[in-house]
Amino acid sequence: MISGKFGDIGELIFELDLIAVDGERFTIDVLLDTGFTTGWLALDTQDVVSLGWSMIESERAMQTARGEEFFDIYEGRVVLDGQEYIIPVLAGGDIPESLLGLQWLKMLPLTVNFAAGVLTLG
Repeated sequence: MISGKFGDIGELIFELDLIAVDGERFTIDVLLDTGFTTGWLALDTQDVVSLGWSMIESERAMQTARGEEFFDIYEGRVVLDGQEYIIPVLAGGDIPESLLGLQWLKMLPLTVNFAAGVLTLG
């Protein structure tokens, strides 16, 4: 189980490790996006390219809050809750924050208690 933190306006934020092709790990904060229902992780393209991950699909059309947009899909290696996963990662040029998708909630339980300051995943 990993503990998260609440952002200034109640955002749900967790730490996630990205594993580059050379094995180097990078810890980042990711925002759990309740509107990101079909994916696992969304990152800015330059971040994904710097990790050396392989592209598995180009220009997939997806509906976003800003309308239809196109994303490249990469095979990413991440560590969440101490477990390594290989997941499809959406990459786009205008992703201002790294986003954690709701697909994680199919495997890991989420506990949110604002009053008690408790936020856990796993």
